[in-house]
Amino acid sequence: MDVTLANSNPHFLRSSALPFELRYSDNSNACYKKHTHPEFSIGVVDSGISEYVNQNIKQTIRPGSTVIVNPEEVHSCNPQKGTHWSYKMLYVEPDWIADLQSQISNGSNQEFQPIQMTHSDCPFLYRGFQSLAKTLIEDESAIKVEQTAINFFSELILKDSDSPSLDSISKKAIECAYQYISDNFNKNISISEIAEISGLSDYYLIHSFRKQYGITPHAYQIVMRINKAKALLKEGENIASIATDLGFTDQSHFHRNFKNMVAATPKQYKQSL
Repeated sequence: MDVTLANSNPHFLRSSALPFELRYSDNSNACYKKHTHPEFSIGVVDSGISEYVNQNIKQTIRPGSTVIVNPEEVHSCNPQKGTHWSYKMLYVEPDWIADLQSQISNGSNQEFQPIQMTHSDCPFLYRGFQSLAKTLIEDESAIKVEQTAINFFSELILKDSDSPSLDSISKKAIECAYQYISDNFNKNISISEIAEISGLSDYYLIHSFRKQYGITPHAYQIVMRINKAKALLKEGENIASIATDLGFTDQSHFHRNFKNMVAATPKQYKQSL
């Protein structure tokens, strides 16, 4: 991920995997006039109180709320007069969301459909956004970034409209995705790549995979990597080499995931053998 710092405040992060730009600012008193932009945007207040205006409707926004702005909608979002605030705002190319909307609606709509909500106090949506922002900042792998983004935005879209049933998804297609991950767990595969192999859309891949196996594609990839790592540690392989060979970003990434799953570090596990 490329990072551009305008100065100490605000920060801009551009995703290497998706057409996303994350803007965040801490303890800011900067104010913005009413404006529009071609991207879809969604954001949260981390601290402080904001006056949010969307198409002449004014609302007071606090931590726990999510603001939603469709492309070209006139809006502004500023801290209350004389105060500071911290916030995150994500800008997304409308075509990316339109593609996801089309997947969810089984192709009944090809163009971007405006989100009807201008803000939400739903705690799940707020936490989902924070999780997505954290994933974008960490940028560990393309599959995790894609999966987290698709999960979050599909939840947003489904909250805003009726959703189709997942019951018609082919079990064979999901099994194909499962096998492809099993065969390529040590590679930097993407959600779109798995979806193409299995003949599913990105959205249906993630949701139906989790429905059938109780785990997301990315989580399953990590499970496979850690299981293989345990086998290699038993054979006396070097920890650093294992991290590289299994596709982890670095030893820290390997260490963290190994400990989360085994409740011991790779070194502790190796020493216990």
